[in-house]
Amino acid sequence: MSLEVSSTPNAAQAVPAGLPPTSIATVCLAGTLEQKLDAAESAGFDGVEIFEPDLVASPAAPRAVAQAAAQRGLRLDMYQPFRDLDSSDDERFERNLVRLDRKFDVMDDLGCDLLLVCSSPLDAAVGDDDRLCDQLARAAEMAHRRGKRLAFEALAWGRHVNDYRHAARLVAAVDHPALGNCLDSFHVLSRGHDPAAIADLAPGSIFFLQLADAPRMQMDVLQWSRHHRCFPGQGNFDLRGFTRAVKAAGYHGPWSLEVFSDILRHADPTRTALDAHRSLRYLHELTAEPIAEPTAPSPAQPIAPAGRSPRASAGDVVSVRVAAGPVVAPRIAETLSHIGFSLQGVDSETGLRLYRDSEIAVVVDPTAGTVWSAPGIPPDMPTIAQIGLRSDDPLAWARRAAAFDVPVAPVRAPGSVDARTADDVVRLEVTDTLAIDLRAAVSAAQWRERFDLVPRHSDPTPHLYTGVDHIGIGIATADWEGAMLLLRSVFDMRVEVGLDVPDAVGTMRTQALTMPVDSGSELRVVASMVPTQLDTHGLLKRPGGLTHVALSCDDIYAVAAECRSRGLRPLHIPDNYYADLQARYDLSDDFIERLRPLGILFDADDRGGEFLHFFTETVGEDLFFEIVCRRNGYRGYGEVNSPVRVAAEIHRRAAAPGRGPHARGEVAVDLSDR
Repeated sequence: MSLEVSSTPNAAQAVPAGLPPTSIATVCLAGTLEQKLDAAESAGFDGVEIFEPDLVASPAAPRAVAQAAAQRGLRLDMYQPFRDLDSSDDERFERNLVRLDRKFDVMDDLGCDLLLVCSSPLDAAVGDDDRLCDQLARAAEMAHRRGKRLAFEALAWGRHVNDYRHAARLVAAVDHPALGNCLDSFHVLSRGHDPAAIADLAPGSIFFLQLADAPRMQMDVLQWSRHHRCFPGQGNFDLRGFTRAVKAAGYHGPWSLEVFSDILRHADPTRTALDAHRSLRYLHELTAEPIAEPTAPSPAQPIAPAGRSPRASAGDVVSVRVAAGPVVAPRIAETLSHIGFSLQGVDSETGLRLYRDSEIAVVVDPTAGTVWSAPGIPPDMPTIAQIGLRSDDPLAWARRAAAFDVPVAPVRAPGSVDARTADDVVRLEVTDTLAIDLRAAVSAAQWRERFDLVPRHSDPTPHLYTGVDHIGIGIATADWEGAMLLLRSVFDMRVEVGLDVPDAVGTMRTQALTMPVDSGSELRVVASMVPTQLDTHGLLKRPGGLTHVALSCDDIYAVAAECRSRGLRPLHIPDNYYADLQARYDLSDDFIERLRPLGILFDADDRGGEFLHFFTETVGEDLFFEIVCRRNGYRGYGEVNSPVRVAAEIHRRAAAPGRGPHARGEVAVDLSDR
């Protein structure tokens, strides 16, 4: 879905005070070199690093590239990379110096004075520090005569030099004004090296800073670097600590991004550049000196960086809007009735239907192709379109989002529920099909007033649930990095559990994120990366579904029994699961027999926390509801049980009337036997 109103400052207007000069390596962006320069300009970057293969492939001469950059207001901060300078073969080293001198000719035409020199990963790399210092000194003197500087970088996979501390010792030993350090966060943090020693480097010895984040992965570091880097705030590295150490060393040069990524090589360069610049603003906020930073900050009291407004406050989830379409909407209504939600009202203009349990509202949109549903939504593909959070000051969220160049606006959609109280809602788009609403406090009575058709006879709401425990969303591979950055920057969400979960239809990459809310609890989002395999309507499909709302309760046995009495048919969990569960956790027969007849699944952590949950059937292709009960501080999501749920859903569909054994990927849910 898209925003109804957009009033977005450009990146230059949104740059926070004190942000260092920003730069981006052209390797981060897809397209031609000209397109990359256009994207860097539009995003508000001050400069670029010219990646040599981009220049080699360009029809423009270096002087023309320099002129194009200048016309866009971009500095050429560095030319890179120069590989394999040192060699234990003296003849090879002499040829390398000739090659180096020719690169200086190119840099003369570019008007760029800084060259990145990488440590060598070759077998012929010099292994003796004294000899290596001699070779670096000769190269530095050549650079000095040509009016150039060399930024020496320790590649994480370097043959002899693969630690920034080793590289810094070599630079210090050479002690030449044309030789300094290039610090790359990936090469430091991927090897687990402590960045604290960066703060002790000699003033002026850091010539350049390159920044990249990455997900934690167990794999060859070269392949990790070439294929899986991402922008700050999209991975799991401690870039806050790394960058603070660089600042402590007195570095005042550009903050530059160097990200190799298979995803970005196929992405729109303008959108990538905007995400990239946003990531540097986010990192700048993280590294600003805090007003007060206790030794162990409480999750409910996030640190407020100096010079920036703290994250706006938010309350619990109060509403979820489901874009259903006319075919699946009745099935969702039936499922909601089974789990205790009652119909409270219908909006005569839009057809939106309000279902409630206690303070939780689920709004079902039966229309297709409206502002409230994904464009062209197929009749069997329901999706969570909006998550509504209570906020005392929605416009404070608009101001924070604007600082990160995220389009926001009060919702003013004609004919919508929110049109009656447009000023108290602010909407932030996470992906094309999911938005988060920040809305002023709304009572149950006010909710009902917005729906002018009220059922003559409605079941009393049983108040089974204490709130929304978490919300599961699917994000396409191409949207993953941008969504992670938005959730972490604007909402200040913390990355928690990140797992690859195998099930009957493949392996799903998941990432849990949490945000403290005013009640002292947390907003929890579990994002799953869905391979970008789209149907004819442009929406994601995956057998078994993954989009869901998890509702919390105090007594899961009583809730499960109530749901059964209201017609819920929980998924059939096989006896093999309970036999394994009993052996794995040494559970009593009585405990297992409380779980089994109600289809309740169980997990426990090593700190005594317990998690009990059960699921509805998947409605349409993707959506289901989960009922959960957390005990003793359990922090996970029962992800070990996810394969069991998917397999149970596939077996259910295969066994449905009129379905064969290979119908697991079919969409519609057969209700003929209900």
